[in-house]
Amino acid sequence: MPADDEMVMVMNGYNTDGGNDNEFYSVNGLPFHFMDHPVQVQKGALVRIHVINVLEFDPINSFHVHGNFFHYYPTGTMLTPSEYTDTISQVQGQRGMLDIRFPYVGKFMFHAHKTEFAELGWMGFFEVSE
Repeated sequence: MPADDEMVMVMNGYNTDGGNDNEFYSVNGLPFHFMDHPVQVQKGALVRIHVINVLEFDPINSFHVHGNFFHYYPTGTMLTPSEYTDTISQVQGQRGMLDIRFPYVGKFMFHAHKTEFAELGWMGFFEVSE
């Protein structure tokens, strides 16, 4: 089914001091960017998101959305979703596709489902309008 809106979300982290861990985390490059600049979507529209985990130093990353569920297609190669959920986990280099519709207007937070990642930048909002 064709999507009404489609986007890519690249989950990543930044090692700024040359150590063995990341000091910041983000989706699409800028920590906390989508907190101040929410992703704009229309109520009821089919939004397709291609999620890619390119995080280094941490073996697992995740995607969680508040107040809604989505169909998830691992690697984006099948026509039937593997699950209907509000949270997925991906290992390094893994990708997938999710289809989501927002039935209500408002702001809906999305973030990594690991507190450290979210507190260091990997969080944002979908802003749903009529």
